Amino acid sequence: MSWRSRFGGREWRVTPDGIVSRGADGVEEHHRTRGVPRTMRVYLAGWSDELRSISRDEAVPIALLLMTIATENGPASIGDDLVRIPVRREPRYVDDETTPDQISVGPCHPLLATAREVMGDQAIDRGWLQVPANNIRVAARYIRGRATVHGYDPILVAASYNAGSIRKSGANRWHLRSYGNHLDRAAAWYGDACALLYETRELWSMDEAGLGRVGSPATLGVAV
Repeated sequence: MSWRSRFGGREWRVTPDGIVSRGADGVEEHHRTRGVPRTMRVYLAGWSDELRSISRDEAVPIALLLMTIATENGPASIGDDLVRIPVRREPRYVDDETTPDQISVGPCHPLLATAREVMGDQAIDRGWLQVPANNIRVAARYIRGRATVHGYDPILVAASYNAGSIRKSGANRWHLRSYGNHLDRAAAWYGDACALLYETRELWSMDEAGLGRVGSPATLGVAV
């Protein structure tokens, strides 16, 4: 993939090894977390069946699903964080029914309102969203539904998922609207996901055509 940027922000390109970015000085940065991709190993080991089936069903590469889980849910510690399904309440939260747009559920942290919208089911409640397979499917379907916006580019996927759209912002070096250091973390986790997929080999064939990179569902080697 060639170099790209948005709104005059940091340039990046997507490689089989992850995200490489560069600043105005031309110095390149390969985005990864430190050490081995332990968090990715834990998430994949814990939700392997769910990730495989959802990736195929929704035509969203596993690399992007792993990136989204880790960026939204944080580092995984063996056992505790994998089974814990955290709930986030936004400042205007009243209750689940009055303000479904103010509560999100991990591991992918879609809003309850978003889950109902993308799944076409207003009966979805917090309990349903706390089932990892349901939660990950909502995230995958949301990502797929915005493919014309982000083109499966990991940085744009992360920005769109976090802020709801691709908008200009001067608050980070990417110049893309997002909260905190969300895009830096997403870039690092995506690199770890790519490293894990290469390491396991078993999943490599599923993602080698796309690996979360730019392209349409038809290029990802999965059914649409």
